[in-house]
Amino acid sequence: MQRSSPRASAPSVFRSRRGALLARLALALALAPLCACPTVPKTPPQEPVVVEEPGNPEWVREPMSWRKLELIEQWLEVDATRHSPELVIEAKLQLNEGRLLFSRRDIENGAAPKETLQVRVESARKGFEEILADPAASAGARSRAQVGLKGAVALASAPTGKGVAIIRRQQWNARAPRVSNLTPLKGAWSRITVHHSAESTSDPRGGSLEDSAGTVRIIQKYHMDDPEHRWGDIGYHFLIDGAGRIFEGRELDWQGAHAGGSNNQQNIGICMLGDFEKRAPTEAALKSLQVLLDDLRGRYRIPAERVAPHNTYGTTRCPGPALTAWLKKYK
Repeated sequence: MQRSSPRASAPSVFRSRRGALLARLALALALAPLCACPTVPKTPPQEPVVVEEPGNPEWVREPMSWRKLELIEQWLEVDATRHSPELVIEAKLQLNEGRLLFSRRDIENGAAPKETLQVRVESARKGFEEILADPAASAGARSRAQVGLKGAVALASAPTGKGVAIIRRQQWNARAPRVSNLTPLKGAWSRITVHHSAESTSDPRGGSLEDSAGTVRIIQKYHMDDPEHRWGDIGYHFLIDGAGRIFEGRELDWQGAHAGGSNNQQNIGICMLGDFEKRAPTEAALKSLQVLLDDLRGRYRIPAERVAPHNTYGTTRCPGPALTAWLKKYK
């Protein structure tokens, strides 16, 4: 029998294999519409969008500032009960962390009296202790409260300097006075008059040092440039913001311009930043006022009965009912 050579049989084998492959491909294409496999998307999936729940308080998205601390305090007093315990604890954490943050800055800048800082740091310490005692506090919240408590304890013992901390003129970038328009002090200081600035631009809680310095500069500009004034410098000798920072105003070498005419003679002028017609100064501001009054009275031997509100010298509502009442009780 004659055998087929390998070269003669190869094409027939290839044709049979190719036919089998084509048959399988045709079957797969026929069944393809019945396959439930997912298709590959043309574009990658987008990141999930986090939708905020309605009714979130205003302070949630605020950057850390004195305004934020004020918003949190108001929210805790008025609206916190309508929200979850977790959000309430977060508010307390941010409030007390903010108190410590601004206290550290004021210590570094020498921008607040020791007594004012003690009140603020003690409030933070108590706030962290309340969180640690709250059974609703999560492990993360407790950890932050423990860190905050340690910081408050450390800050309470930090050195803040002796005497009254004053933010000097160069620190708040005061303009140079027009000496030709100033009256030198004649005799010795014998009385003190307290005012309010009656403006609404300053932060009720004090804000940052830069914010308050800006307000003091605005007052100086008004006193020096307003056509009805044209004074040689800012009219007050000292100014106190809502955070309790004490700013040096007109130097004590010069008579002030704050009580009108002869009432300015030998009369130190102190201005509390803010409008106190319908509200009272902050605890920190009043504490600094007391420290400053005590210091000035001790240095110049001024009796307590010679400390008066502005309305003592004329028909003005300055410095507002709450501050006037505080001064009448001051001893």
